[in-house]
Amino acid sequence: MKIHTNIFILLSLIGILASCTKTKNDTKVTNPNFKHTSEVKYAKGFTIERHSDYTQIIVRNPWDSTKILEKYILVNKSLPIPKNLPEGTVVIIPVEKVAICSAVHAGMWNLFHKLDKVVAVCEPEYMSFPTIKEGIVSKKIIDLGMHTSINLEKLLLASPNILIVSPFENSTDDRYKNAGISVVKDASWMESSPLGRSEWIKFEAAFAGEDSLANTIFTDIENRYVQLINKVKTTKDRPTVFTEKKYGDSWYISGGNSYIGQFLNDAGASYLWNDLDNTGSVPLAFETVFAKACKAQYWLIKYNDPQSELTYEKLNNEYELYANFDSFKNKNIFGLNSATTPFYEQGTMEPDIVLADLIKIFHPEIMKDYQPKYYFKIK
Repeated sequence: MKIHTNIFILLSLIGILASCTKTKNDTKVTNPNFKHTSEVKYAKGFTIERHSDYTQIIVRNPWDSTKILEKYILVNKSLPIPKNLPEGTVVIIPVEKVAICSAVHAGMWNLFHKLDKVVAVCEPEYMSFPTIKEGIVSKKIIDLGMHTSINLEKLLLASPNILIVSPFENSTDDRYKNAGISVVKDASWMESSPLGRSEWIKFEAAFAGEDSLANTIFTDIENRYVQLINKVKTTKDRPTVFTEKKYGDSWYISGGNSYIGQFLNDAGASYLWNDLDNTGSVPLAFETVFAKACKAQYWLIKYNDPQSELTYEKLNNEYELYANFDSFKNKNIFGLNSATTPFYEQGTMEPDIVLADLIKIFHPEIMKDYQPKYYFKIK
């Protein structure tokens, strides 16, 4: 009897959630004469088009820009749902309950001062916000497990208005649509510039009903970032740099058109793989990387170690050939420990601070009194 009761509850929840995404056709007609396309300056992955009684957001397919990944139709809860809406996932805004799959998205909702709207998260161990931590302990926030294998029963019990995911090619996130969940796909991680990634705050703000706040936040970020770029524009010294370390048998190198490449160029460095015409990373053999980077002046490494910081001794013990790089010999390696800094929660929305850290590394004379937040010289 208990099993049958649980099944009945789940089926009822599915029916309720599914009904929330249907478009009603018995209210007012959309005014076709009003249309305003919001300014999106850096992000390539989405557009926002505002009409008199709804907002249309289009997310481009990151793997095929000629196609549309998703289309969202947002209607304010204070307005009746218009007739003849275009095709797309209808979402009533501002949403009251949200499920989040990534620390990056939690960071955005924290900037909106709306973490109290979060009812479920994936992988809370990677989130440091007290509201999230306390919510998990008190069970006000449900732990959905891994992003790649969300517990559907728990998701249905959390009953979010939207589930925000970071889409991957050939992912199975669309299966939640069949359960009546509006899946919101934030593809910011596919952007090729730091400001492009940050500008996705406008995308998530549309669902939170915080457009004005998001525009103000982003404009401030943009201004600070541009001011920092201008500080290094005239410098003739552009030290050579490479990034990360090998993982298994491969060393994943970011392309020159990636957001990492953009960061390093904006910071006044000479990224050794600038000539790699790629927006993502490509796996290379250690020998290939060493041949090009053995004389590089700087080496940057991101890692996650909650127990201790990266050291030269640890690097050497991990792979003794690392010691043959000049940057190792000259003690010019800088590390970012994502276990002790909120890089994945806040870094996307703090590209100006990440850039300031990098300028401090490559041109310390420009940032004399600056104290870094993310990157530190290893010992």
